[in-house]
Amino acid sequence: MKLSEIAKALSAELVGDGSLDIARVVHPADAKGQGDLAVALTDAAVAALAGTAAGAAVVKAGAAMPSATLAVLAYRGHERMALAILTKLFDKGPARSDGVHPSAVVAPDAKIAAGVSIGAFAVVGSRSTIGARTALLAGAIVGAGVEIGRDCLIHPGVSIGDRVRIGDRVVIHANAVIGSDGFSFIPVRNPDGSRNPFDRPVRIHSLGTVVIGDDVEIGASTTIDRATLRETRIGRGTKIDNQVQIAHNVVVGESCLICGMVGIAGSVVIGDRVLLGAGAGVSDNLTIESDATVAAMSGVASRVAAGTVFSGTPATIHNVSIERYVAVGRLRTLYPKVDDLKKRVEALEKGDEGG
Repeated sequence: MKLSEIAKALSAELVGDGSLDIARVVHPADAKGQGDLAVALTDAAVAALAGTAAGAAVVKAGAAMPSATLAVLAYRGHERMALAILTKLFDKGPARSDGVHPSAVVAPDAKIAAGVSIGAFAVVGSRSTIGARTALLAGAIVGAGVEIGRDCLIHPGVSIGDRVRIGDRVVIHANAVIGSDGFSFIPVRNPDGSRNPFDRPVRIHSLGTVVIGDDVEIGASTTIDRATLRETRIGRGTKIDNQVQIAHNVVVGESCLICGMVGIAGSVVIGDRVLLGAGAGVSDNLTIESDATVAAMSGVASRVAAGTVFSGTPATIHNVSIERYVAVGRLRTLYPKVDDLKKRVEALEKGDEGG
């Protein structure tokens, strides 16, 4: 790719030879030749340009360059947005086969659109539909009656259950499970109403499905359970990290960010643009309203109002949570004072008894 093309994509000012062919985007210390574009959007990375072998560099506009020989792209936006643009330009994606691999198993009545790639040992069930240019990588399993839209990328080992519906441009990373049964059981009670912990719980079966909106990304080893009767839904543009559990009947809105190891119990409703920090847990049948943030490792046991920041266990408004932690930290200074007051009270009581 020409340096001038990259400059245009970044809306960056180009100083130097725009015809330079760029093959890689690298840290300044990792550059090996003129075909490398060094990303130097921090002060430390700019300093590393002094000894780089790269032919060009991306820097913040106004940065003092230690080398006058490099072609420069002066970028005025946020550095992470530059990374988003650059990595998209140079990401070729995982290797994929053309067409259907001979070892794949595709049901005769499945509908496979033009440009679909189906890798080795992948399975597509009866009556399922795969949209144009979608890729099912090696070992991916698609059940019966599944609908997958256009330009999706389904990584190795993904399991998609029967009747699941997936929109366009969805990415599902390795070993995710979409459409597993919900964890829904009735505790068995004895005829007298008492509960015996050794009796077998009775399952409520999951007859519903999962619906994934357009432009959703689902991380590796994440599980999304199907609904009991209706739909577990993930809204358009939502991004879900690795090892997340989303239970039956959950509704997640649009453009949410759900970080790794989050657990969301059944029938939770989450609004749009919600951020759930890593390891947060959400109890069942709750609502988290739009634009709310839940801090990492928080335990949500009540409604979270729109636009608020919750933290702690049980989670509450962040300022209140911080006050609680500070108060607990002060307890160690309170103990000696309480002991001293106890001794004084005991001395006064003895004095009263002695007349």
